[in-house]
Amino acid sequence: MGQSGPRACQTERMILMKKLHSRGLALLTAAALSLSALGTAAGAAGEGALPLTVNGAATGITVTEEDGGYIVPLRALAEYLSYTVAWHGEDSTVTLNSGSMHATVTLGVNRYQAVTSLEGMVGMTAPFSLAAAPYAVDGTTYVPLELFVVLMGNPADAVTANDGTVELTAEAAGSGAQLPSPWEEYGSLSGLEQAAGFPVPLPVLPEGYEAVLYQAIPGQLAEVRFSGGGDTLIYRAGPGMEDMSGDYNVYPAVQTVEEGGVSVTCKGDGDTVSLALWSRDGYSFSLASERGLDMAAVRAAVSGTL
Repeated sequence: MGQSGPRACQTERMILMKKLHSRGLALLTAAALSLSALGTAAGAAGEGALPLTVNGAATGITVTEEDGGYIVPLRALAEYLSYTVAWHGEDSTVTLNSGSMHATVTLGVNRYQAVTSLEGMVGMTAPFSLAAAPYAVDGTTYVPLELFVVLMGNPADAVTANDGTVELTAEAAGSGAQLPSPWEEYGSLSGLEQAAGFPVPLPVLPEGYEAVLYQAIPGQLAEVRFSGGGDTLIYRAGPGMEDMSGDYNVYPAVQTVEEGGVSVTCKGDGDTVSLALWSRDGYSFSLASERGLDMAAVRAAVSGTL
């Protein structure tokens, strides 16, 4: 005879919790196995920075080896994979969301947990450790590459190392699936600001530059692209104090200058600036130039955002 009422609900809840507990244990076990496999691959790859490819395509991102695992710049890979990233400066945490799973990590704490992002669903892994705790250097947050593997559901052989390159397989080979972009385009600055959820003060630029693209990851990051004189500028703004530029190139010359009471980190070849980074009032800004800007142009650009 079937049960009904509160007792039936209690039974169903117990069955659901058992299923979630079993799934969490399975994910945790898979994470441990993936970590072991990644450690072996890391040992075979050798020392130093290694280029990262995703599904066979170059990403411009490099990884380094640490304690048997690979360390990767969180935002750079997240944006490449169309994940979203939210920085919480008040408690030094970062939330990484794949759309189906998410994890909130704390700088300096080697404790991770993946939680479902699907509406109406409940489920999470047990807490686990990886090759290293998240950490930040010069405004860039770094995490183990294994964290992305866990958020993908721990597919087999997700990370391999061959001929000095680390390969991440983010989808089944030959599936033809395209990673959805988190960026949305807008027709005006006002539309961009409304989607971003915060004001986006524009930099003062040399004559001839015009805005050609307004796009945002709603609620997280705003971007304006300018074109002029054979050059392209990418200007970004967003809440938090981390580097949101998406430019992780190593430049031969790095210097810090003061403009309007704000410290500006300038990276380039020593003659021109290819990337400028600054922050104020809880927001970070970046300006990247394909051809490079002189210091006077950088100072003028920054002053327009203060």
